[in-house]
Amino acid sequence: MDAPFDLTLLDRELRRHRASSFARYLEETSLCVLDPGVLDRQLDGHRKGGRTFEDLCARYGVVLEEVHDAEAGAAAALEVVRAVGRRFALRMERLTAAELHTAQAVWHAAQTRGGQPWFSLSGTRRETAPVWPLRPELPAAA
Repeated sequence: MDAPFDLTLLDRELRRHRASSFARYLEETSLCVLDPGVLDRQLDGHRKGGRTFEDLCARYGVVLEEVHDAEAGAAAALEVVRAVGRRFALRMERLTAAELHTAQAVWHAAQTRGGQPWFSLSGTRRETAPVWPLRPELPAAA
């Protein structure tokens, strides 16, 4: 549901425990991510209603067995992506997996930038990173 969080966490844990990186594990394979949150905001962007993971599961008719169970969450996220794909098949059918991956990176950046004025007006200080799907490493603190 939140590819930048999950994939960045995976990358940092691989670095910490295996002295490797997510990119090293994918050397022979290209990364193609489908992020239900990005897809939903882009393809069904002007509807009312929440966009939490639970909201998306309800919207797309996906049963979320256990809210705080990683395996159940991953299975439900996959089902949400499939449901989004079925609902918006005509808008996505000509995109290859690589093109859809690239489009999501662009959409995520635009979605992130689009939310900044709202946070500023509401007085909420929220930094959002437009990078998708893997956040860059921060330099070590001095």
